[in-house]
Amino acid sequence: MSKSNLSLGAVWEETVAFLKAELSLVAPLSLLGFGLPMVALLLAVPADSAITGKLQPGPWMFWVIPCLFVSMLGSLAVSALVLTPNISVRESIAIAIRRIPAGLGLAAFYVGLQVALSIPLALADLAEGGAGPISTLVYLAGVAFMIWVFVRVMPIWAVVAERPQSSWASVTRAFALTRFCYVRLLALRFVMLLAVVVTLIVLLIPIGAVTRLVGALSGNQNIGFVLSFVCMGIIVAGMVGTWTVFVALLYRRLEADNSGT
Repeated sequence: MSKSNLSLGAVWEETVAFLKAELSLVAPLSLLGFGLPMVALLLAVPADSAITGKLQPGPWMFWVIPCLFVSMLGSLAVSALVLTPNISVRESIAIAIRRIPAGLGLAAFYVGLQVALSIPLALADLAEGGAGPISTLVYLAGVAFMIWVFVRVMPIWAVVAERPQSSWASVTRAFALTRFCYVRLLALRFVMLLAVVVTLIVLLIPIGAVTRLVGALSGNQNIGFVLSFVCMGIIVAGMVGTWTVFVALLYRRLEADNSGT
């Protein structure tokens, strides 16, 4: 596949068309898989940390694990919905459940990669007696490597959702599909990040003002907090759900181009 064969604009048009046609299926999966974990995690954060914005380590952090697990199921279910014709929400969830072993293998791969990258950084810190130029270079190299990996495995959940295979086979397949389009996918990541930041700024400022007003009028600020968390969950569900659909359709385009069809 040549790099010129990939049209991100065409993939986006497919995404919009799919969402218009299948919103009644994508919406509940996104709310359950992405919105609900976000609300649960925000509710788990201690109130004083939520007010000050300074997160302190504590037992609440154990909520991250089940929330990430549910989000993984959401990514797999939405990807299955996109890639499997005439599938229901229940069937897409069933596929996601069957892909749990491969998904957990990918999580283990990510943790192992983080540990492996932390070793040279720890050695550099030890050699310099703390942060120094060498450890800084090692850290920057690690960040650059992780960015490269994340871009290369961008369609990983779609790869896992489409067919049963091992975690490593999914990783190698994702690498094979993205080998000629790294620069475009890297640019896509940055554009996506910028779009997310702008969207959150535009939406959360007025939502925050309204929820604070509701809390003040009700005489219970906790009502305002919960309402803002629910709004945040809906926003996250919309953004992540749309992104998951886009990546699944991108994967289908990469597969077609790779096979020459």
